[in-house]
Amino acid sequence: MELVKVAIVGRIRVDENLQSLGHARFRRDPWVRRTKQHYLDLIAMSLAGMAAEQVFLGGHDDGAAGNEGSDLFEATKTAMALERSYGMGVKLASYGDPKRHPGDSGHFDPMLLPRVDRILQKQFERAKTILDRHREACVVLADQLASQLELSGQEVLDALDSQG
Repeated sequence: MELVKVAIVGRIRVDENLQSLGHARFRRDPWVRRTKQHYLDLIAMSLAGMAAEQVFLGGHDDGAAGNEGSDLFEATKTAMALERSYGMGVKLASYGDPKRHPGDSGHFDPMLLPRVDRILQKQFERAKTILDRHREACVVLADQLASQLELSGQEVLDALDSQG
């Protein structure tokens, strides 16, 4: 996937219960093969914001997790699809589309959630390792993003390349 831009909001509205404080936008090639590695990369990317809070702030808050649509929720759905739908987990069986049967994911296989959690933990650690490796560029990018509110994908790539 190609990073198009990253952005943060300039003002926080106190009256809203749920709000997006920022986002990264990607362009996805519709013809790319969606292999297990593709989905693991997607999980690591989904967990990168939470991992950044861990690396730079010492822990994450509940904004990265819990709610439907949160980064952790989306990563969990992807990990569950690997294990229960795509035949890319420990078992080959497919229980069908998780969107059609969301409540029955644990009924078929009591070990599903521990396997999903192992995937999430491993990709969370991977995201933290990547962030730590690019720590200097992350600090520079965070400062630029705070002042400009939006950076192009190319600006992000240039910052990572300049770190070496």
